[in-house]
Amino acid sequence: MLTALRRGIARRCPACGEGPVLAGYLRRLPSCNVCGEDLSHIRADDGPAWATLIVVGHLLAPLMIILGRDESIPVWTAILLLSAAMLAGVWLCLPRAKGLFIALIWRTGATGEDVFAHPASPKDDGNGGAAR
Repeated sequence: MLTALRRGIARRCPACGEGPVLAGYLRRLPSCNVCGEDLSHIRADDGPAWATLIVVGHLLAPLMIILGRDESIPVWTAILLLSAAMLAGVWLCLPRAKGLFIALIWRTGATGEDVFAHPASPKDDGNGGAAR
């Protein structure tokens, strides 16, 4: 599990660790260029964005507090510094988070296909219980 996660953070194929999983900044490749592992069924969706928000937000929170309390720094300077730090943090963290999520989904096999493969039965009310 840890090997696949390390490969994901490095944005490498979770199966072989050699080929890239992303083309460009965030676009997922349909398969590994080296080993041919199929990655087309893996959808990371919003997970990487939320993980990036949590990581970057927690790293910048102390800086926000320090700059907010320091009256010697003009507000526009604090906003400029925080914006630059936030953009740099997102730019660095988001592709790695996406690679991590792709590797995690690949390793656990949690693609969601089994959920959508079987339509709800006519007796099912859609809320987890049988219709009355």
